[in-house]
Amino acid sequence: MCWTKALLFAGIVAWVDVTLAAVPSQMKAVESSPRLFVPCKKPDWTCLSEKTVSVPRPLPGNMLVQMKGSSVNPVDVDLVETGVSRGTIGFDGAGVVVEVNGCTSSFKAGDEVWMVGLKSYAEFATVSCKNAGLKPKSLSFVDAGTIPMGAATSLRCLQAAGMPLTNLTVAVTSGQGGTGFMGVQLAKALGASRVITAATGQGIDLMKKLGADTVIDYHKQELFDALDDDSVDVVYDNFGLPGTADKAMHAIRKGGVFMILPGGNRGQPSANPKAGVRQLANCRSKDLGPEALDVIAKLFDEGKLQPHTMSPTYTLSEVPQAFTRLLTPGVVGKIAIVPTSTIIV
Repeated sequence: MCWTKALLFAGIVAWVDVTLAAVPSQMKAVESSPRLFVPCKKPDWTCLSEKTVSVPRPLPGNMLVQMKGSSVNPVDVDLVETGVSRGTIGFDGAGVVVEVNGCTSSFKAGDEVWMVGLKSYAEFATVSCKNAGLKPKSLSFVDAGTIPMGAATSLRCLQAAGMPLTNLTVAVTSGQGGTGFMGVQLAKALGASRVITAATGQGIDLMKKLGADTVIDYHKQELFDALDDDSVDVVYDNFGLPGTADKAMHAIRKGGVFMILPGGNRGQPSANPKAGVRQLANCRSKDLGPEALDVIAKLFDEGKLQPHTMSPTYTLSEVPQAFTRLLTPGVVGKIAIVPTSTIIV
């Protein structure tokens, strides 16, 4: 019995050592190196550069992940533009677990995961186990890497409405971006009987394909000008332009909700809301971890959600071009960053 335990332990140690030995000491990563609060703008993005840096080691409660996919979120660009981001950047992604340090969860080396809250524009990244979940089996790493931030944010905002969406009408103000194309699908998956959104160009057909019942071309008509009085139960304002709350009030039924995803557009609640309409100035949640990611993964694997990754994808050295693309008209769905193509475990 003692020999059996000793051999088993030796085998485990040997396996761990081989796995860790395969991790290089250096990696490629994209870093932002501005002077703090000094803006960094397109088309040059002079503060962004691909560098060779040390592979990080996971602190207790964290794991090391070899990154296989990531994405460009508006917050990534906002923080670089304003000079706030420093060091390795990137907020979400997907990859393969290489090392786990003291997580109480069941993550192990070799697991395929997706996550938020990490420095994902790199070949390897550490992430808190509280900010990760198992990747949907139905998604590739590239597609999965584009989903976590936008989908988890939209899920939490829709849940913040504080009522079941079953048989309700939900309006998503901007359908074709990262939070929008997921918000439209999630509203349907959570039971909404009618989903309304605004898009233009190729985004119109995509919104209809993803389940939107009514799509307003925002180049031709304001979303809330197109809606009847008392025709909507929940407005998820994921774009957040000033004045949107006032424009929306006539369309929201008594007992309904208007909620804002805050961002660079500085949207605000209405100063004169309709009686019986609740307003939520910030539906963004800090909790975008396992529970939200697991709900979303299940919906993907059940075929109730679909990714939409734009072509082309971008490598680490092409992150500046990917940032510029996000700021160019015609973005529909998500822009993918592919940090590496080789799995070491």
